[in-house]
Order: sequence, then C-alpha cells, then structure tokens
Amino acid sequence: MNGAARWWLLSDLHLGVSDDDPRRPGAALPGFLRREVLAGAGTQRHVVFVGDTFELVGLAEDESLARLESILIQHLDTFRALDACAARGVQLHFVCGNHDVELARPSVAAHLSALLSPLEPTRVQVHPWFLHVPHVLVAEHGHQHHALHRIPEVLRSAINGTDQLNLPPLAAWNADPSSSRLSRAGAVARSCLASELAERRIREPEYDEMLQSESLRLALDEAALRDLARLSRFRTVSALPRAATRMMLAAAGHRIAGEVGPAAARRFARTLEEHGSGVAWYVSGHTHRALESALEGCTTRYINTGTWCSDVRGRGPDQLDHRSFPYALVDVDSNGAASGGLRYWRADGGSAAA
Repeated sequence: MNGAARWWLLSDLHLGVSDDDPRRPGAALPGFLRREVLAGAGTQRHVVFVGDTFELVGLAEDESLARLESILIQHLDTFRALDACAARGVQLHFVCGNHDVELARPSVAAHLSALLSPLEPTRVQVHPWFLHVPHVLVAEHGHQHHALHRIPEVLRSAINGTDQLNLPPLAAWNADPSSSRLSRAGAVARSCLASELAERRIREPEYDEMLQSESLRLALDEAALRDLARLSRFRTVSALPRAATRMMLAAAGHRIAGEVGPAAARRFARTLEEHGSGVAWYVSGHTHRALESALEGCTTRYINTGTWCSDVRGRGPDQLDHRSFPYALVDVDSNGAASGGLRYWRADGGSAAA
C-alpha cells in the first residue's frame, strides 16, 4: 500500500429485515459515515465492516440475494450513505462473520458491489475469512477461534456459500428452536462430527489449493496462511463442556468477560511475525466486548470493535450509554507507520478515544 491512508473498522451491526433493535444501529451508521468518513479528505479512505454486518446466514443463493435487498431497503439511509462513500472514492470492505457468511457467495458479493457502487463495483470488497493490509493490520470477525461457531472450511463459502457446509454446533442448536431438546441435541452431535471431519479435510491437498489462491489475494505467504487455517481447531471433547458451562452461567444471569487480548489473537499475530509478516494491529469483533490491549509476546496491539447493536457485553462507555458506538481507527502515514486505537462515536458529540 502506497501513500497515507485512514481506516475505520466497526463490527456486529446485525442489520436485519426489521429495525426493532432499541439502539438502532442502522439509524446511527449513516451519521457516522457522513460526519467521520466523508468529512475527511487528502488520504486513501477505507471503511471495514468486521463481520456480522447483516443477518444473512443459512440461506440458499436466491434467498440470500433477496434477503440482502430486503435489508438494504429496510435501512435505506444506510444504503444511501454507503453508496455516497463509494461514489466519493472510499473503499468499502465487508469481512464475513458467522451471521453473514452468505456474503462470501460470489453472486451475493457481486450483488452487494453492484448495489453500493454500480459505476465502480471494485470499490466494494468482500473477504470470506480476513482482511490483510501488509505490515499494518489484519481484521477477522473472530468466530473461527470460537469452537461453537467455527467453520473449518471457511474458504468453501466463497465458492457456493454454505450449500455444502454443515452448520457449526451452536447454529445447529438454534436452527429449529421449536424442536424438542433431544432433536436439537442430535443436530449438535451431527454438527460436531461434521466439524471434526472438516478439520481433517483442511489438511488435504484440495483445500491447500484454495489456500494457495487465497494467499495470492491476501498478499500473504502460503505457508503462513496454512498455519493460520490450522491455528484453532474444533474438538468435541473440549467444545461441549465449554458450551455447557457457558449455558449454565447464562441461565444464572452471568457472562464470561475478558479484559485482555484473547489467546487466539496472540497466536494469530505471532504466527504472522514468525513468517515475516507482522502487523501493527489485530482487529476482530464477534464477542460484543469493545476492548484495546497489548498482546503478550509480540508487538501487535489488539482491538475488539464491540457491537453497534443492543447486546453490549463489554465494560466500556457503550455499556451504559447506548448512544456511544465503538470503532477502531488506524492511520497510516506516507512512510507506512501506523497509529490509532479504539474510539467511541456519538451522534451528538463526535468521537473520543477509549
């Protein structure tokens, strides 16, 4: 990447076909884009949605296309603001999360690009796994390191969505809430077996070919990408007890909340460093806990961009103030040096550091 650039990264808006979230992320986003992003000038500008932007999962191709249009119609002001960003040269990036994995379908990604930037579709890019800006940042949703949400063969979603992929265990449990607990438990058991088999397949030559192709797109060494693909692994023997513990805590009204960068982020950053591809920032979402911290044993800093929906689980100002929305800001100067951090935006008061 050449020249100065500014990156805004946010996640977990969970925009759906209704607008019933009390925090109304779809109503807040246009103001952020117009006042923070479009007001800037003089640098390359990038807005990155770090997963779970839309509620778009478990759908066939035609259903995914129709749902995407319905969401954008429901959030028309957001659609117009994104269109304005693309028209004025802002690069829009959509990293897929576990709630919008169908964005990776080529037809859905192309449709999103055509809707938001009809004159220059390349202004909109979809990343099925993660975004890599050499020596500056990586941004992934984070569900690949959460066993109950992990999709081992995530790159297959960029071929035909989830058509040939099994639901992760937690999605399998939630797929049919009206079913009996026994039936849902059976679905989870089948999902666990499928995940174990998928973990084996990502170590086979066919998946290596997908990794090779993705490494070219990401401008990342193939060996590094192979190591990253195998960094976290689904294991039934450890996943199910962890899930049971979380469910019991949730039933009792408790949540597990960490205040340091997760082990997976450290492993990811250190793997990049080992392959000579270290970055200044590792950015993720998924947990709904906005946080910035150092990562032990490496120079990379960690930012979790929290959520713009009402399910806030962190301890930041957005916990009590639902008009405060977290995002990451990363500035790159003309020499390639990166600076930034976690910020909070308010519609009535601009932005402030965490």
